[in-house]
Amino acid sequence: MPVTDIAALRLQHQQLIKTSFKKPQDLVAYFGAMQAQEHANSKWGIGVRLPGSTDAAIEKAIRNKSIIRTTVFRGTLHLVAAADVRWMLQLIAPAIKTRMGSMMRKLEMDEALLLKTTQHIVKALQGGNHLTRKELITLLQGKGINTDDHRMNHIIYHAAVNGIICNGPLNGKQFTYTLLDEWLPGATAYNKQTSLVTLAKRYFTSHGPATLADFSQWAGLPVTDAKAGLEGAQPALRSLEVNNTTYWMGPGKKQTAPDTALLLPAFDEYFIGYKDRSTLIDMQFAKKVMTVNGIFNPIMVSNGQVAGTWKRTFKKDSVAIITDPFKPLKKAALKAFEPAAQQYADFLGLTLSSFS
Repeated sequence: MPVTDIAALRLQHQQLIKTSFKKPQDLVAYFGAMQAQEHANSKWGIGVRLPGSTDAAIEKAIRNKSIIRTTVFRGTLHLVAAADVRWMLQLIAPAIKTRMGSMMRKLEMDEALLLKTTQHIVKALQGGNHLTRKELITLLQGKGINTDDHRMNHIIYHAAVNGIICNGPLNGKQFTYTLLDEWLPGATAYNKQTSLVTLAKRYFTSHGPATLADFSQWAGLPVTDAKAGLEGAQPALRSLEVNNTTYWMGPGKKQTAPDTALLLPAFDEYFIGYKDRSTLIDMQFAKKVMTVNGIFNPIMVSNGQVAGTWKRTFKKDSVAIITDPFKPLKKAALKAFEPAAQQYADFLGLTLSSFS
């Protein structure tokens, strides 16, 4: 199989050609989890895969708890279907805590301190209370706890990964934190091997063709655990060899890929979901997408290849889209992205004031 077919198959499996879903929560469950470090971008990551959907509809799914926003894979924020939150947290908590260990020691933090901070947070949130990060900082500082530098990040990570807190409703433009057991009562737990196999099926079905290394990095799991999950999932997957590398994906038939011109959000699964991105982008331009400080910019995708980045500027009732292709585009090639810009404006319920 040619390398170019990898991108075409990923467009299909990532639901970017023709989606088979109608509800935001079903799409999120299909992916397993979708990165949500930046909230507005994460909603567009769903919206671009559900033509006709709106930002308000996805916000409603988060507000009604069909989708939960919390820290899961790689210690960063993701959107996760409600039924999947607890078994995913149970699976990934040990790996995240191991990675956090050295930084915690550098910041002079230990388990006793984290137990104390968690107790204070639980007490403050009990009874359906919701507090912003700033309010939690004020609370802990009032208890004599140092929240400087990266310490507050670790305090929140620890409580989230242990299934104590998750994001609650917005307070203005700020997310709040709330108790997971009050926000989403009930429990879903698998044994470790079942969790690994379930996660592997979700990942390779939604992200395939992908490699074991891609899966391990995306999930933030040790390679041994990732391999155990893949081995258990193999009967539900199919493999292909490209340049002596084994890729795995779901069993569905390959669709004929139409010409595509997409405007995908920052931190989108299409780019961030792989360790090796060389089949998606000319690597000389990779630093324009992923910056040295870990920020991933919104991307232009032409027929599966990342062709540039884009920005949006808002006014009261409109949005302007400015593209920044890696190489100059002919007028027709640039115009091919205009429907994607219109889709984005419609998703937000705004007028597309300009596109360039």
